[in-house]
Amino acid sequence: MPVATEIAEPITIDRPMVLIPVEEYQELLFEAGHLKTPVLDREIAAARKRFKNGKVVDWKTLRDEIG
Repeated sequence: MPVATEIAEPITIDRPMVLIPVEEYQELLFEAGHLKTPVLDREIAAARKRFKNGKVVDWKTLRDEIG
């Protein structure tokens, strides 16, 4: 579904440009790994908060669990 965007200033093209459909652009973002990942972002924020509060797993326990 097209999204209308208001442009406050005129766009000046002063070098070669490539125009592609938004679907192809989104596919390129996906293939490059640049899509938004809200669930992962929340998990990372929670992990950082736990780390900041000192809730960590010591290296020996982690090593024993994965080894």
